[in-house]
Amino acid sequence: MNEGPRLIGEISIRLFVRHGDQQKAMDFYENVFGGSVVGRPYLHKGELIAAEMRMGASVIMIVGANPKRDADASLGGPRSIHAIGATPVMLDIHVDDVDRVMHHAVSEGGYVRNAIEELDSGDRVGVLTDPFGHLWVVKSRRKHLAA
Repeated sequence: MNEGPRLIGEISIRLFVRHGDQQKAMDFYENVFGGSVVGRPYLHKGELIAAEMRMGASVIMIVGANPKRDADASLGGPRSIHAIGATPVMLDIHVDDVDRVMHHAVSEGGYVRNAIEELDSGDRVGVLTDPFGHLWVVKSRRKHLAA
């Protein structure tokens, strides 16, 4: 059996938004998911480029896409979802009350892609599209709802 390399750190997720939408995205994730900025934001010539945010046990980097790459696909990625037109990624997030979080997300500019439903396990789940095009599978586990 071939033993592959061992992971010695965490996997970092970068969510690309349109250049200039970084602060709006950070505000949305703070207001809706309780995210908080970790460390110092990344600046270039005084302009916000990216920031790491903690959401629960995870850290996600919010990054403004390079406008030249967004405008010209031949330059290669990464590009924002708005430039691509869709996302191949869904982010799962576990919350204490899926109904409250989804309702609040919509009031902050997100929209419901899939309405909340109860699974056979008793867990509740809905799919949210945030204002930046990212898909979030918002879940409440039955044990949290019973508490």
